[in-house]
Amino acid sequence: MSKKLIENKKDKILVTSLGILGVLLLVLITIFIMVKIENKRYVDEITAEKDSLQSELTVLSDDFKNLETDNDSLKVQLAGEQDKIKLILEKMRIFRNNSYAEISRYKKQVNTLKTVLRSYVVQIDSLNRLNQALTAENIKVKKQMFWAKDKAAKLQEKNKNIEAKLSKAATLEAGDLTVYPINRKGRKLKKIRKAVKLKATFTLQKNITAKRGVRKLYIRITRPDESLLLAADKGKFKFQGTELDYTATRNVEYEGEQLEVAIFWNNDKTLVKGMYKADLFSEDNHIGTTTFKLK
Repeated sequence: MSKKLIENKKDKILVTSLGILGVLLLVLITIFIMVKIENKRYVDEITAEKDSLQSELTVLSDDFKNLETDNDSLKVQLAGEQDKIKLILEKMRIFRNNSYAEISRYKKQVNTLKTVLRSYVVQIDSLNRLNQALTAENIKVKKQMFWAKDKAAKLQEKNKNIEAKLSKAATLEAGDLTVYPINRKGRKLKKIRKAVKLKATFTLQKNITAKRGVRKLYIRITRPDESLLLAADKGKFKFQGTELDYTATRNVEYEGEQLEVAIFWNNDKTLVKGMYKADLFSEDNHIGTTTFKLK
């Protein structure tokens, strides 16, 4: 074989080898580029997953924060869940974006937190509905109590009115009250010069609702100077919580029928000329009044 043929053969082998090497290099470059692209896609996917999970965790944190309840125990538990979310967010912030396993673990934690959130929502909603029911029942009970109290107050007021009417109906009434001086023989005088007594006459009216039996009557007579003519025993009687002096008193037997009554006061030489006033009382009631003139 000639030298020229040998050289040509070597050249062909070199060219072929260079071609194979070029193809191999091109394949390697292609593989490198594809691996790099795949790695970037891998990292981008993990980064997107990480950003999405962080957003979800932020929303979850707000959702836990916005849950409102008056239950102190639940408040503590909700605060604990927010602390868990803060810890997860802090860990996610520092981990490298190259681990699907890590992302999967965080996904599980987020899903668990979502489940926990739903359970709290149901629990709090149930408590709120229970509280609303209890509040409604409380309002109903208060209304019933108010109604009962109002009814009792009205009944009490009605009873008071009835008692007042009955008491008024049972009160003695005196008519034709007249006071004048008399002499020793009981004759009516026009002047006080020979008067030994003042005689008060009146009529207790018929009253079938009044109490039967002994009734005590009192009369108060005031002079023109408004001083009171006093009884010899200087006695007193009670009238609407106050003790009053009386001029004369008498017990009568009252049986509900009309009764003529007279009360006497012995002249103690304190009579003067002028206009007098007489007031008649019976058992805490003012039952008659009149004025008269002595000459």
